[in-house]
Amino acid sequence: MVVRRVKADSDHLESLEQLRFALDVRMEVQIKINDVEWYIGFDSEGKRIISKDNGDFDYHFKDTDDVDEILDYVIDGKKIRDQWRDIIIVAM
Repeated sequence: MVVRRVKADSDHLESLEQLRFALDVRMEVQIKINDVEWYIGFDSEGKRIISKDNGDFDYHFKDTDDVDEILDYVIDGKKIRDQWRDIIIVAM
């Protein structure tokens, strides 16, 4: 699967599966949800984290390789997986 956006000039993904794939292959991802920027990646010890606004808030996931744990993370009352259509890709 190729991780690509809907159109070359789009900042949205085609599907939830594209986000799942990016996380599964351990890509670092920067996204915006409701105008707030989030980083999903790794800390200096190799543990998977989600960080809000460049470190304003950090959460360490229990299982570094569990993509579902990441997609089930709740932001603004909704799981990431349930709002993938509204996510703006900043960097991937």
